[in-house]
Amino acid sequence: MTQIPTLVLLGAPGAGKSTVGALLADRLGVELLDTDDLLAARVGTDVGDYFLDAGEERFREVEAEVAAAALGRPGVVALGGGAVPGVAQRLEAYRGDGGTVVFLDVSLAAAMPRVGLNAPRAVVVGSPRAQYAAMANARRPVYAAAADAVVDTSSLSPTEVAEAVLAVLRG
Repeated sequence: MTQIPTLVLLGAPGAGKSTVGALLADRLGVELLDTDDLLAARVGTDVGDYFLDAGEERFREVEAEVAAAALGRPGVVALGGGAVPGVAQRLEAYRGDGGTVVFLDVSLAAAMPRVGLNAPRAVVVGSPRAQYAAMANARRPVYAAAADAVVDTSSLSPTEVAEAVLAVLRG
């Protein structure tokens, strides 16, 4: 029998995948497989630096390889924000085998301080805040389509989010 993760978390940067994933892995007694961390270990540098150095196309190729490998291992998988399209078929098969995928959604207002974009400034085209908002809005339907459940993390503590995800796992 193929080993599959206990749980897969997905969502935009700042949704809490890494933080909540660590809490859940600890509670469930399994390993956290954070694909951003796994990618950084594979390429030997920070994911942001690798994205800039290698370019988006190569970054997405390596990200998909790392994410696919993580989806074949037991544990809690926290997928990088852009990894979902590259492993959509794997996620569908995982769900078909009874796996659980939870989309951690987050509002723009809640995500900004979490990703370090909370400096008071206008949201204008080209600004990091506008770019984040456009990215998050474009990815939201992709995340929702790939998930079994959605947990809005905007006003919840990481512990409360973990409890909500555990409730999803319990059915």
